[in-house]
Order: sequence, then structure tokens, then C-alpha cells
Amino acid sequence: MRELKQNIKQLHKRDYLGITPKLEDIALVNRWISNFNVPHFYLQVFFDRAYVISFKRILSLCADSQNEGKDFSVEKDVKNQGKQTIKVNIDAGDPIIGKIDMPSHFSAIKELDRGRLLFYVKFEGGQGYLDVDVFRKTFEQ
Repeated sequence: MRELKQNIKQLHKRDYLGITPKLEDIALVNRWISNFNVPHFYLQVFFDRAYVISFKRILSLCADSQNEGKDFSVEKDVKNQGKQTIKVNIDAGDPIIGKIDMPSHFSAIKELDRGRLLFYVKFEGGQGYLDVDVFRKTFEQ
């Protein structure tokens, strides 16, 4: 019962969807920006919309410990190969694609060398509708 309670507590730790930069990438991206003066942005795409946030904004959120638990959390989970990942609340980002037409999908098969079969899913079509105002506001800073 104790293990079940711990697992439930872990599930309820964060009640928001997140934009997920890996902690190990923060130094690399920051060095890239410093060396080449190129702004960076994270784009998180979900099935029905997409959010964008600047790397600069991620750093400012994480620099204030009062934002932890509300605007971001640092987690280590299986989905990210056990690497420490910053989960930034999508509400801290801007919804840059607010409507997505889902693509059609179907299974496919490919025969590899020596007769091995590879099964996979193919997608066709689909479209996202970019919010031009959010795009301009984000990328013309």
C-alpha cells in the first residue's frame, strides 16, 4: 500500500503539460547562444496544438525558485531515458498553433535485407494553422 501511495503521489506531482528541455542541454544551448548570438526557442507539439517559448524565458523562470512547482519542475523519468528534465508549464509559453487537422495513418511493412520484416505506421496529410501574431511577437523580439 505504501508503494502505491508513493506512485500516486509521483503522478500528482505535476498537474500540467510541459515543454521539456533536458538539464544537460541547458549549458550547451546557452554556450551556443553566447558564441553565435543566435536566439533559441522550444516548440512543444501536442495532437491538437503547439506552444513556443524562448530559451531566455525558460532560464528566467528557472532562476526564480518561487516558480518551482507552478511554472516548472525538475524531474527524472523513464520517458526521458532517466535524464533530469525541466518540465516548463505550457501556460508559460505561447500557443503558436491552435488548430491541427490530424493526418491519416495506416500500417506499412518493409522487407529488409535477408528477409527481415519491419512494421511501422505511415502518416499522410494533416496540417497545423500557425498563429501569425504569436509568431511575429515571438520571433521578432
